[in-house]
Amino acid sequence: MHKAWLLLAFSLLVGLGMNLAHPVTPAHLDSIGINKSLFGVLFASMNLGQFIFAPIWGNLGDQKNRTMVAFIGILGYAISQLLFGYFTNVYLIILVRFTAGIFACAILSNGLAHISVNPAFGRNKAKLISLFVAFNVIGSTLGYYIGGTIGDYFVGQESVLMYIQAGFNILLAIFTLLFIRMDEEVKIVKKRQSAIAQLLQIKELSKELFLLIIIIALVSIAQTNFSKYLDMYITDLGYMPSTIGTLVFTTGMVTLLVSFLVVPYLNRHFKETKTLLVVVILQAVFTALTFGLNQSHFLLWGYTFFMVYTAGKAIYEPAVAYHLSKYTEISPGVLMGSRQSAISLGAIIGPLIAGLIYDDIGVWMFIVLSGILGISAVLLFIYNKRVKV
Repeated sequence: MHKAWLLLAFSLLVGLGMNLAHPVTPAHLDSIGINKSLFGVLFASMNLGQFIFAPIWGNLGDQKNRTMVAFIGILGYAISQLLFGYFTNVYLIILVRFTAGIFACAILSNGLAHISVNPAFGRNKAKLISLFVAFNVIGSTLGYYIGGTIGDYFVGQESVLMYIQAGFNILLAIFTLLFIRMDEEVKIVKKRQSAIAQLLQIKELSKELFLLIIIIALVSIAQTNFSKYLDMYITDLGYMPSTIGTLVFTTGMVTLLVSFLVVPYLNRHFKETKTLLVVVILQAVFTALTFGLNQSHFLLWGYTFFMVYTAGKAIYEPAVAYHLSKYTEISPGVLMGSRQSAISLGAIIGPLIAGLIYDDIGVWMFIVLSGILGISAVLLFIYNKRVKV
């Protein structure tokens, strides 16, 4: 039990440490003169680092020491954030965002893998995995809230938050090395597939599953850009970092409540394909309302309509994973690998496109994203008609 609580504390602190500087990142990039058209490249470069290196860190964790892999990941992320605050050259910033992605994907994935393969957790394994994810969400929202509050005192000097974040993560890396034990008696020998190999697995899927993978990629494009550009948009509206932190903290609390209270009920009473269709329709409608109504009242829409979108996002992910698990004739590795590839590609392609259009069309970009969710809902309707699972 003591070890379980340490792992939960680790998950919470990682979430906090990785989000401290997020509320001030758009203002920081503005203050050093980075063109908004390049923001998408910065976001995509981090996602690209995760896409390429996640299987590599997974293999190292399976075969070597997971604690050491997590330590390297946290320390590498800390150094990347330190350099992010120091550099003003856009090409160097793109490079350190890429390295931040490389190291970030080494951390939580190995924690979850350790819980899933450790027989000591026994029947509590599923509950501990859920709590591990939930504690990370709590940490993330706390990081946004604390970072936003501190950021109000460093307007025009946002790089200070990157230095604070780097220092916190260096301390967290030391804490991990000293107190977190993710040792396993039996190491996994089989190597995980590379990101490219996972992507190529998509050709093995049926027409229906291929359609679902396309839908997952489209939803990923929309959800990634809502997440990445919301901070920037709120900054452009003239609000302080604390406003961003408080709003994101609220979305985190909504996510937790929905995950624990609503998702189990829906899983018991409704078919997941129907749930997915309704959820994506609601997300399309309520994001369109959030960004389509009078933006001088944005915070009102943010704390009402956008929370419906947030609740839908909390329902969407487990529903997709559960539905894919029903395809018993296809290996779980192929299914989950294809799903992760679709999500990753959406997280890379989405910000690249958004970076090109946001500076020109502003809030209308979010209306376009609502339209992508609407298209996804139409495709889900077609999928529902065809699928037999």
